[in-house]
Amino acid sequence: MTDEFSLINKYFAPFSREIGDDCAIIELAHGERLATSIDTMVEGRHFYPDAPPDQVGYRAVAAAVSDLAAMGATPRALTLALTLPEANDTWLSQFARGIQQATEEYDMELVGGDTTRGPLTITCTVMGAVPADRALERGGARPGDQVYVSGTPGDAAAGLAVIDGQWPGHSQYKTYLLTRFYRPTARVELGQALLGQATSAIDVSDGLLADAGHIAEQSEVGIRIYSDRLPISPALQTIPEAEQARRWALSGGEDFELLFTLPVGEAAPAGCTLIGEVVEGEGVYCDFAVDLPGYQHFQPEPQSASASAPTPGRPKPFRSLAQFLAFGFGSGLSPKAPGTAGTVAAIPLFLLMSQLNLPLYSGLVVLGAALGIYLCDAASRELGVHDHPGIVWDEFVGYWITMWALPVTWQTVLAGFVAFRIFDIAKPWPIRWLDKHVHGGFGIMVDDMLAGLFACAVMHVGWYGLTGSAAIPWAG
Repeated sequence: MTDEFSLINKYFAPFSREIGDDCAIIELAHGERLATSIDTMVEGRHFYPDAPPDQVGYRAVAAAVSDLAAMGATPRALTLALTLPEANDTWLSQFARGIQQATEEYDMELVGGDTTRGPLTITCTVMGAVPADRALERGGARPGDQVYVSGTPGDAAAGLAVIDGQWPGHSQYKTYLLTRFYRPTARVELGQALLGQATSAIDVSDGLLADAGHIAEQSEVGIRIYSDRLPISPALQTIPEAEQARRWALSGGEDFELLFTLPVGEAAPAGCTLIGEVVEGEGVYCDFAVDLPGYQHFQPEPQSASASAPTPGRPKPFRSLAQFLAFGFGSGLSPKAPGTAGTVAAIPLFLLMSQLNLPLYSGLVVLGAALGIYLCDAASRELGVHDHPGIVWDEFVGYWITMWALPVTWQTVLAGFVAFRIFDIAKPWPIRWLDKHVHGGFGIMVDDMLAGLFACAVMHVGWYGLTGSAAIPWAG
């Protein structure tokens, strides 16, 4: 049975230098203040149960870091509170990889946290440093200021439409939109550049109109947004109904772009667009009506997803031949231990291939590995994830490598299965290192192929120990 400390040591301590003491100590330079923010994601509210774990982890950190960006703070540290219904090795290893990738991206350290049992809930507390005499806040906008937004809001809502199979635009933009949804960019450098320049700032998480309302309320002003000035991405420009693109840009949310105000005459950083102005009054004025200005946590569920913050959709891996094969003809969709299910599904194909002579079998394994690099890369790109846990073609090839040049009996088939699963799960060096640092289709394949080589060596040594002779390959 996995306890709290073994779980932490196995999945999170390897990429943190700070975990181990009761508290973390964070040093700030002279003239700096500590900025901190907390963000929670709940299964069923912010992501579906079968959402890719690495994307859930990465997105949880990026969403929290975006709050630091909106203050102009430099990220320094992260604590993670994780509530789990069970300690699932497959899910946790993928989730931890997403956390690690995000901390590396934003150059911050995981310094502690807590784990407990219950409905899956992820809470990230981020800490950053901001100059003592400067910080971006919501309450500084003044009439006459101009309103800017970074990037192209609306892309995350469109990414949700892609996931749900309801994307009405050009298919060539699906990968881009999925990336914008699953891996948002916290605009840390932009926030730092706006220090001493912007009069107010906020990150766009609930929706552009809703977040503009937060600035208006805190600054006690009115904000006017002109919908024809919204920066619409090339992807959203392919939607036949132009009004849908504007609805997503105004109220979709989850883009984590920065919305900020500047005095007239102050030049905005590159990549930002003038979309409105600060006026006397209160609230937000826009020439384009939407059902809801953005996401509200305790409102009843809206009928239309276009007017609310996006909720992650379920991956549909059978939209292309690449996904169908990468998911092992569906075996990777197993709700429990998809890697094990994929290895089991590899056995019938192995038994067919074992009817060939060894050179032909070896050629098929090499071909399967090369095909797998393409399949895994294509499927990951189509789904907008690094390595969906349901992608099991790497398990297929790993098992075929394990069984190379071994006699085909039910005992060797079973022993090969066990040996490969042990190496695939335990991931001794350098398998674990490769799994965490090599990406793309080759990165997905290489660790399981190496696990297969290790298992193959063990199988041959074991056969020699039992029989006193080298394994004899099938004759075909």
